[in-house]
Amino acid sequence: MAGYLITSLLSLITNLLPSITAYAQAPSSSSSNSNNCERGRARAVEEDLERLMRTLERIKATLYDAEEREIRDRAVKLWLKELKNVTYDAEDVLSEYQYEVTRFQVESRNASESSSSHKRKKMEYNEYIVSIPDGMVDRLKKIRSRFDEIAKDREALQLRESDGVRHPNNKLLRPPTGHMVDEASIFGRDAEIKEVIDFLLSEKEKPFSVISIIGKGGLGKTTIAQLVYKDERVTRCFDLFGWVCVSEEFDVGRLTKAIIETITKINYGLSELSSLQEKLAKTVKGKTIVLVLDDVWNENQSLWEFLRVPFKEAKLVRILVTTRNTKVADVMQTTTYFRPTNLPKDSCWQLFQHYASCGTSDTMPPHLVKMGREIMRKCGGLPLAVKSIASLLRHETDEGWKEILESDLWEIQESKEAIFPALEISYAHLPAHLKPCFLFCSMYPKDYLLKKKILIELWMSHGYIESRGKKGIREIGAEYYKGLKERSFLDDFSDRSSECCKLHDIIHDLARLKSENEHYSVDISQPLGIEERKILGEAYHVYACSVMGYVNQILPQNQGLRTLSTELSQYQKLSLWNLPKFEALRVLQWKELSLTGIPNSISELKHLAYLSITSDDLKMLPSSIGGLLNLKFLNIQSRDLLDYVPHGLVNFPAIKTMRANLRVKTIAWLKDMTDLEGNLSIYGVSNLKDAQRASLKNKCKLETLELCWDPLLYRFDYTEKSWLKLKLEPKACEDEWVGVDDEDFSLLDSLQPHSNIKKLQVFEYSSATLPGWMSDPSSLQSIQEISLDFFKNIQSLPFRNLHNLKHLRISACNSIRVLQLEQQPSQLEELHILLCMNLEFITGLGNLDKLATLEILSCPVLKSITMDGLQLVEPTEPNGDSSKENPLIGRQSISSLTKLEICSCSSLRVLPNGLIPKATLSFKLGMYHKSNQHSIG
Repeated sequence: MAGYLITSLLSLITNLLPSITAYAQAPSSSSSNSNNCERGRARAVEEDLERLMRTLERIKATLYDAEEREIRDRAVKLWLKELKNVTYDAEDVLSEYQYEVTRFQVESRNASESSSSHKRKKMEYNEYIVSIPDGMVDRLKKIRSRFDEIAKDREALQLRESDGVRHPNNKLLRPPTGHMVDEASIFGRDAEIKEVIDFLLSEKEKPFSVISIIGKGGLGKTTIAQLVYKDERVTRCFDLFGWVCVSEEFDVGRLTKAIIETITKINYGLSELSSLQEKLAKTVKGKTIVLVLDDVWNENQSLWEFLRVPFKEAKLVRILVTTRNTKVADVMQTTTYFRPTNLPKDSCWQLFQHYASCGTSDTMPPHLVKMGREIMRKCGGLPLAVKSIASLLRHETDEGWKEILESDLWEIQESKEAIFPALEISYAHLPAHLKPCFLFCSMYPKDYLLKKKILIELWMSHGYIESRGKKGIREIGAEYYKGLKERSFLDDFSDRSSECCKLHDIIHDLARLKSENEHYSVDISQPLGIEERKILGEAYHVYACSVMGYVNQILPQNQGLRTLSTELSQYQKLSLWNLPKFEALRVLQWKELSLTGIPNSISELKHLAYLSITSDDLKMLPSSIGGLLNLKFLNIQSRDLLDYVPHGLVNFPAIKTMRANLRVKTIAWLKDMTDLEGNLSIYGVSNLKDAQRASLKNKCKLETLELCWDPLLYRFDYTEKSWLKLKLEPKACEDEWVGVDDEDFSLLDSLQPHSNIKKLQVFEYSSATLPGWMSDPSSLQSIQEISLDFFKNIQSLPFRNLHNLKHLRISACNSIRVLQLEQQPSQLEELHILLCMNLEFITGLGNLDKLATLEILSCPVLKSITMDGLQLVEPTEPNGDSSKENPLIGRQSISSLTKLEICSCSSLRVLPNGLIPKATLSFKLGMYHKSNQHSIG
């Protein structure tokens, strides 16, 4: 962790030195004492930074040895902690100067737009010349002195210098392979699973019984419960099933709500305990149910009695509990105690092979088999230990296997559980760039689901992801995520909507141990103890959930806080007005359902890179939010369209992702957002100058552009994707209106996206012609999907030679009479034609030899579809004799077509030969105002 921070700080100094040097050496038109004094300060800062860089390089060279000795040597541990603290302070000072450089650049560019050529050249010359803020010299000198002291302590600790790299390039023995937690990765538990199932299914005369699986962490209790829960012998014998991860807080209301939701898959929005219990009792009444309560710690008998009350209405209840504590099982009035043993030697070896070599020992060299068996023996038969160390070894060289086998970390007894030595080794061998990413996850409570996309953005916001070559930073972040998963530090919990992960509770314990209380979560309803108050006042990353006023008193004292994440209910508040006190904040996640406003003082958070606000009652954003010049991610979730009225020098030069639905007066403020990613939607485009100032063509990272002339068609959206939706107020920027002959044409022309755009959607366009960029293959070289809706006057489509275009949608384009598909890209895979009221002929269908889906709906005057070019076939009357072959179905086939749907096309009587393939085809034909479903196999 410290090594990463030093590297990051060195990078920051390297980036800022040119600006400071330029200011120190810049010629001055004045010889005043104040100018000379400012340049003297710049030279002092320059000298301090250069000296600091040399010191940092010497410290960095010893970090490998320091982090090796950290676990055993408390003095080294304290040295590393002090090193991290002063590094954070230095980063804050330099980041403040970087903010001033960015602000000066933004103001210079804005001012130059209205300046003369002479002034503009002068501004360009001075673009990076920024004066040194008051106090920066003294703060840097103190920081440099602290680093000098740390460097001297390094010598006293006799830390040896090295290159800090354990394994050159961290290359793998073989290509990495992912693994899922499924039955293929479970070994040696069949007999135990059968035994638990027998317990569940026996003693049917008992209406209520509890089976407790008891054992130490990492033994596989949850795995056994999962396999029992999904076993067919169990699923066919019970009516209802539920799984709730209880963890350390045994809140009866929360757990009752969770049980209802897991059983019914419905969130009823109830919060009162009495209402929840009534609902649960009604749900289980007369039913048989299996409920798993995973990871229980509660020793309070009365809380358990409250939780079980509603189950008296059930016919048969089986509660399966996993816990590390026998007392917990006693409190829950366990009827059957089950204590799984450590994995036997043969099963351990199978598990080891599965993760270390993705196969059997036949694929592993004999010398590795020998070392592997010895390493496996040291894991003590604990599945999580075996899995963790084997996952690590898959990424190691032969020398790495030997080093791990001989590591003295096996002898450390940080915990009574034998699993920790194996995990300590896995962490010690974790690549340096992955360590801060892993430790950051421990800020959240145990069993907290982390969404992959959000997690990567949080890593990016803290600068944990290092840029590399031409790869995008988000792509590199995905590699980091994969690296932690492959090494079993993250467990995958993906579903259909998003990819998620969480930390196994033992892994979470390890992360908290290694982070030294830098990451902390608080979930309380009582005053904090002295130790908790101390931790909360010093932690760098804090998650606060269900908090009362006690945290309001303590958090503002923590001016070094870098992450603050809150999740508060409608009745709980944590004052946002204290925000300016969190001067070092990089990430702010604020979920408060009753939040009505954001203070203007939020702009004082100069370092803020990630801002996420979730509220049901939020109505508008402050214009001062544009002063967050380092903001990379803005995520605003509300029930309503938010008002945002940018004015003055409003810019987001660093922004990458925005998730917000905003009502705005102008889109000119988009101009400097060159890093904007994802999807951008603009509704109500109407002003040419405003559209030109938005400069969409310079946003090379946008994937989707949605343009709509009618603001009334605005569709509210909130997804995990990068999706910014803007609704322009009617008559926006009316004072700058520019009259043109064909306004819609000029507007669309000025809203040309970058050639990297993949998806284009345009609504309510009224001009009869399209701008040149829409027919230029170089302008749409990456386009994969195009959608044209409610085009009033376009008679033909301009798309030619778009080799990546796969999906085309044409809707309500009422001036198109003939759709000539022979002129469209032949690699189209999906074609949707809807509500084209005057469309009579579709020609050249045979040109689309990769077409898989064809949908033609509500085209009432469509007469003919032909496979070839312009030769049109007149329709024939349908044959009234139902005993004869259906004239609608051709006899030849298009091999690529798998789905055909033609409905409400009353004038169409014949489909061409070759439209219906011989292969399986799902199709609907409703040419006579009716829909018939056919399936040909």
